[in-house]
Amino acid sequence: MLVSLKWLNQYVKIDDLTPQEFADLITLHSAEVESVTKVSNTTGVVVGYIESRIQHPDADKLSVCQVNIGDEVVQIVCGAKNVDAGQKVPVAINGAVLPGNFKIKKTKLRGQESNGMICSISELGIASNVVPEILSEGIWVLPSDAPIGKNAIEYVNFDDTIVELGLTPNRMDLLSMYGIANDVAAILNRPMKPISKSESLEKGNTDFTIRLETSKCSAYLGKHAQNIKVNPSDLNTQALLMATGNKPINNVVDLTNQILFTTGLPVHAFDADKLPTKEIVVREAKDGESVVTLDGQTRKLAEGDILITSGNEIIAIAGVMGSLSSSVDSDTKNILFEAAIFDRKQIRKTATRLNLRTNASARFEKGIHVERIYEASYLIEQAYPDTQNTFAGNFEDNRVEIKTTVEEINTRLGTNLFITEIEEIFKRLGLSFTSNGNNLNVVASTRMNDVIASHDLIEEIARIYGFNNIRSTLPAMNSVGGYTQRQNTLRQINIYAQNAGLQNVLTYSLVSEKKLNDFVIGDFNNVPQVSLAMPLSLEHAHMRKSLIPSLIDVLAYNKARQIKDVNIYEVGKSQFINGEHTQELTILAAALTGVVSTSKWQGKSEVVDFYTAKGALVSILNNLGYQPSFVATSDYSDFHPGQTANVLIDNKVVGIIGKIHPLMMKKYDVNDTFVFEINLSDLFEFATNAINYTPVSKFPAVSFDLALVVDKLTPVASLTDTIYEYGTNLLQNVEVFDVYTGIGLLDDKKSVALNVTFQDADKTLTDEDVTSIRTKILAALEKKNNAVLRA
Repeated sequence: MLVSLKWLNQYVKIDDLTPQEFADLITLHSAEVESVTKVSNTTGVVVGYIESRIQHPDADKLSVCQVNIGDEVVQIVCGAKNVDAGQKVPVAINGAVLPGNFKIKKTKLRGQESNGMICSISELGIASNVVPEILSEGIWVLPSDAPIGKNAIEYVNFDDTIVELGLTPNRMDLLSMYGIANDVAAILNRPMKPISKSESLEKGNTDFTIRLETSKCSAYLGKHAQNIKVNPSDLNTQALLMATGNKPINNVVDLTNQILFTTGLPVHAFDADKLPTKEIVVREAKDGESVVTLDGQTRKLAEGDILITSGNEIIAIAGVMGSLSSSVDSDTKNILFEAAIFDRKQIRKTATRLNLRTNASARFEKGIHVERIYEASYLIEQAYPDTQNTFAGNFEDNRVEIKTTVEEINTRLGTNLFITEIEEIFKRLGLSFTSNGNNLNVVASTRMNDVIASHDLIEEIARIYGFNNIRSTLPAMNSVGGYTQRQNTLRQINIYAQNAGLQNVLTYSLVSEKKLNDFVIGDFNNVPQVSLAMPLSLEHAHMRKSLIPSLIDVLAYNKARQIKDVNIYEVGKSQFINGEHTQELTILAAALTGVVSTSKWQGKSEVVDFYTAKGALVSILNNLGYQPSFVATSDYSDFHPGQTANVLIDNKVVGIIGKIHPLMMKKYDVNDTFVFEINLSDLFEFATNAINYTPVSKFPAVSFDLALVVDKLTPVASLTDTIYEYGTNLLQNVEVFDVYTGIGLLDDKKSVALNVTFQDADKTLTDEDVTSIRTKILAALEKKNNAVLRA
């Protein structure tokens, strides 16, 4: 909201405050001020009178003018086509400074002396998009009664300051000058100029009638004005509109805009002679209907949109924009003004779907009280006293009553306010109330739509009283706060992942349709996705089901910039629709590609493979207290069928690890890439034991190697599981250090070499101790895994 301080000063005195003081006050008590700017940053511009104009002797496009600037007549060379004798114009005299720090000084143009510059409106610093078309070309010709020699910036009311408020959705009351004035008057505890409004609405002598065919319009007032003339607005109105970022059109349209910014109620003007009938019908749209709006665009309507119609013609999309067919133009003679209350939810739906956010829709969607109609009606009558009313709907002032107590207010705020102080704040806010002892009954304001309960009312008290006047106190603490197990686990995952050599990234949660189901495992591939109703782009239209596509995009981005060795991870969310609800899962995912380590001296490098990714994942899960197992799978088409495994904990699949399929490498334009993804939401179901300290044994360890011949398809993990099962509590570690196939073995066999370590905390192990356990392990391996010692 752009606030003109000169406009605001018409309702509450603020001219004794500097713009910055005003901004600081509003920020502290009401809403954040985003900027404070002058309408025109010019100095040395006065009103001049062109006494004569002749053609430049040496330039066809230049004029030599004699200009009276009050205390003298100066010669100015001007290139504007519309310059002529007898005009009042803004003149930048010698020494003047125009926007952009452009300084005016005496000069010669094609041999003729020039002492200043006759200015256009844009040269005074006014943005071209808010300049009326009639003033957009050439110099600005001022009204004939402009006083010669007067400061031109003051005369045209550009000596104003604009304060931009960054409003939150609940502060609809600050979308109007009346609302801001109410708030400022309460903050400063100053009187406000009474707001004038029509005391009642009476049917007038007009043939127009209103019919409401939808409950989405609760009240509709039409004001019929006849025999009007469409002209440019007066200078003051134009200046106020331009200063607040609005382009003046004509006196009728400018009046509706002025009412909108004054009261907060959007008012629309129809050319009454262009309407097919004398009956205005408010109804809901039917699928397939369309209308050409004021901006010349054809808008397709949807069932439920609120329409203003006359006969079979749509004359407006209610609360959003009028139609081109009923617009006011220079030939308009009769006007039907509309002031109505529309359903806020429907206005928001319509404006959002049509991507047509207007000043009107922004206010309607936040809710408007029917009292604003009475204020708008009065302002229309001031401009056109002979208007005749026609209306339909409910115009009653229905407001809720809020009950609170002095004790409740002080308890919530931590203050010691007396009831007299609280009542004084209510008076400053313009609230009606009654009190009985310490009990207060307050009638809700028609401007502050968000104040509907006692806690809202208490917030208003705190605002006006001043947050800086409320003493800071710590809340009473009955227990010591801390992280939950889930929060601790997530923090530990980040630490362990980075210790495993992975770099943390944060990727976008939205993906495109073509990537939505990539790398999705289990039943999640077939569940409905969560999609945005109005995505900013098709590339970010759906909430992701898997994090892997986002991580691979990071690899592709880096590859395109010659960074080929990347190991990254992310802890993020995936979303899908489960029945009637949206379900969200917490996911740990990683993607690894390129070289892990290299030695230029030895000429060796270690390339990322399945075991690199597995080692990182096992390290993370082991540190968390989980013992994962891996089972090879070829069930997923996006993964390499020979280098992919399900990740299990307590025999439940919690994730996947493997190499992405060559076709997916081509799709994403990446090199060999290994990924894993773990459903942490499942992982949290498994209780992890606290870390227990085990003393380091004083006695030496005993280790030996086993070279086992097994079927080629036998998982190595099954061998280590058997060894751990039969290795007793003396077994400390099993490590695979070689897998061999080839000469000396049958085609369907492989040799797996393992190092097995034993240690006792209480004594030195003997050969007999180790031999006995070794014999049991070999017997179990032969029986369970069909494994034999390699000869």
